[in-house]
Amino acid sequence: MHVLLKPSNDDVKSLYVDHKSFYEGDSGLDLFCIEDQTIEPHHTVTVNLGIRVSAFETLENGMLGKSVGWLLFPRSSISKTPLRLSNSVGVIDAQFRGELRLSLDNIKDFPYTIKRGDRLVQMVSYDGKEITFKVVDELDETVRGSKGFGSTGR
Repeated sequence: MHVLLKPSNDDVKSLYVDHKSFYEGDSGLDLFCIEDQTIEPHHTVTVNLGIRVSAFETLENGMLGKSVGWLLFPRSSISKTPLRLSNSVGVIDAQFRGELRLSLDNIKDFPYTIKRGDRLVQMVSYDGKEITFKVVDELDETVRGSKGFGSTGR
């Protein structure tokens, strides 16, 4: 899967410019937290990731195919924190172009501070194949646009 990634500003862009998979063939691409944020005990907060993305299948000839959906999973290292992704796994539809956000629960009895640059989640393609990406200034427009988090009803 190939991803076009549009940062919300130059500060966010600086996190992704030299970012890559840590090991060849990794199935997940780590996403960064963009600011410090404290989550109080037993609270749920929304964390803005400061990026919009458009993902495409990669054809055997290296060309880009149709727009595809993808999954947002917690990284295994999140288990070292008191945080849990509120909906366990995020399903990001192919036509969604809104800014990515997380809903995180602090399940412990003490506050926890997320730091700028922390990597709590990763994007994963449905087939688990390696993800490549390019930082861009613009994304294509879709009918769905930025409608997310229950935009189709209860």
